[in-house]
Amino acid sequence: MLEAIHSFAAIVIGPGSFYTSLMPILLVRGVAEALRIASGPLVLATNILTEGRGMKGFTAGEAVRRVSEAIGRPVDVVIANDTAPSNEVLARYAVEEKELLAVGNVPERCELVTGNFWQGQIARHERRRLAYAVWSVIGQCLSRSE
Repeated sequence: MLEAIHSFAAIVIGPGSFYTSLMPILLVRGVAEALRIASGPLVLATNILTEGRGMKGFTAGEAVRRVSEAIGRPVDVVIANDTAPSNEVLARYAVEEKELLAVGNVPERCELVTGNFWQGQIARHERRRLAYAVWSVIGQCLSRSE
């Protein structure tokens, strides 16, 4: 596994449930070490909402810090949503104690890429916009390293 991850041209983490999908993967024996020595850029695509009461006030900047701490390597780029749906939609999610994931204070060493990734009436990324953002970021990172 170490050799495979080390050879990746780029690593994309997310989007996904931060504490139940993304962070557990980083705790698997060998994954953090492999990500730490990988030479390609590490990109974090954040969710567009927090996940309830336990994440109140959580931000993209905090996600960057927690992933970086878990693997012992800085996140190179974070991709975050910067738009909001209607107040009606937000009120529906507020009942579940979910809120827009704010950008927050992103570490200086991490490039921030924002965009309109909200799709319709539900908290889902508009997949084509997100895919375009991810590919654009990876392309720029890889062209800088050549």
